[in-house]
Amino acid sequence: MKKNTKLLLFTILSVFIVFSAACSNTTTDTPKDDGKGANKDGSKKVVTIYDDAKRAEEKSVQKMYDDFTAETGIEVQRNIVPGDGIEIYKKIDVDLIAGEKTDIIRLSNPILIQKYASNGWLAPLDDFMAKDNYDAKKVFGDYLPVSSDQKTYVLPYQAGKWAVFYNKKIFDDAGVPYPKGDWTWDQYIETAKKLTNKEKGIYGSYMLDYDFYIYMLARQYDVSGYKADGTSNYDDPKFAEALKFFGDLGNKHKIQPSWLEFSSKKLSWDGFMSGNYGMHFIGTWYSGLFSDKETYPRDWNVGVTKIPVPADGKASNNFGVVAGHGINKNAAHPEEAYIFVKWMAENLYKYSGDLPARVDLTDEDLIEHFRGFEEQVNGEITAEDLNNAFINDGLGFVDEKLLGPAAAEYSQIILQEAELYLVGQKSLKDTVKAIKERADKAIKEAGK
Repeated sequence: MKKNTKLLLFTILSVFIVFSAACSNTTTDTPKDDGKGANKDGSKKVVTIYDDAKRAEEKSVQKMYDDFTAETGIEVQRNIVPGDGIEIYKKIDVDLIAGEKTDIIRLSNPILIQKYASNGWLAPLDDFMAKDNYDAKKVFGDYLPVSSDQKTYVLPYQAGKWAVFYNKKIFDDAGVPYPKGDWTWDQYIETAKKLTNKEKGIYGSYMLDYDFYIYMLARQYDVSGYKADGTSNYDDPKFAEALKFFGDLGNKHKIQPSWLEFSSKKLSWDGFMSGNYGMHFIGTWYSGLFSDKETYPRDWNVGVTKIPVPADGKASNNFGVVAGHGINKNAAHPEEAYIFVKWMAENLYKYSGDLPARVDLTDEDLIEHFRGFEEQVNGEITAEDLNNAFINDGLGFVDEKLLGPAAAEYSQIILQEAELYLVGQKSLKDTVKAIKERADKAIKEAGK
């Protein structure tokens, strides 16, 4: 019976993969390029990219693609995936297994970069860069992701940090001073309580359902997700402390939607733009939404300040991630894809308001970038605000992700088990124990 069941599952999966391949947006091999924005047969040069439905609506993204086309002659065609955030990668995973030829995959964090490179789904960029005489290490320094096989699969377009963005109107209506300079998580919570007004549907704080929020306090203390022997370090007390801290924000302090409310109401990653939240603790990649008033019209101004730290004075780190674009190993237009990946790595930050991954930029270049963003948001956030929040913040820096063996599985285990604690179905002690045990099992399996 068990053998028949496995055979049936294999058959169903095979049919599904074939069907997915047949239904996907595939393209034919690229004709040779004449160097003038068109191929020798007269067809346009194109590059295809996966984008989620929400990103497809953003005017700043379209302008970026238009500028890329104007400069290179390569038209950008989108393969739109329903949903947003990390959800779209479920569809992309199936597509790549089925041999889909969409050229570009945007990988928004190091875990995804590691997963897609180690799965053999990305084309190495080394030969492209050698032919182009492109010194990526000189441009991106330590931000350049290098795989365990010493090959480069991604060029980074951002090296983000975290900040607190805030709605000035909600602060003004509540008569609360804007946050500025050094502050602690205790002060953040007290500020959010003053802003929260349930009668008006206003919460003082907004955070998302990402794994990082669950252990962010531990990362401020620079606690590793792995022990020296490679096993999970989730039995370190700081991880339990971090989970309780995050859960209390919604369940105890009631300054933001609880995990249950967030999931049951299907609240969105861009929910802060609704104007119903006083503060949003998020990465700098979020900055681009404030300059896009066509997609996100608003009647309130935004501010930004540095992140809070624990009151004990023993943790003073900011955190962030490197994100980049990779080329599908089955890409229909590999040459055009390489041009796209390089252009985006060098230019995307100009459109997003995020921090570039380029180390070849001077302090003056960064200030000029900040001034450009200040103009895009009509002075709501100044270049000085950005510089104080991200550059002259007096904080250290650690990677927000738990990077190591089975990192993607580790991340999912944290989300699955922590949810049971956050909705009141499991004790804190049992939750961290389950995460540790399941993570160790996943790490062991990955090593076989």
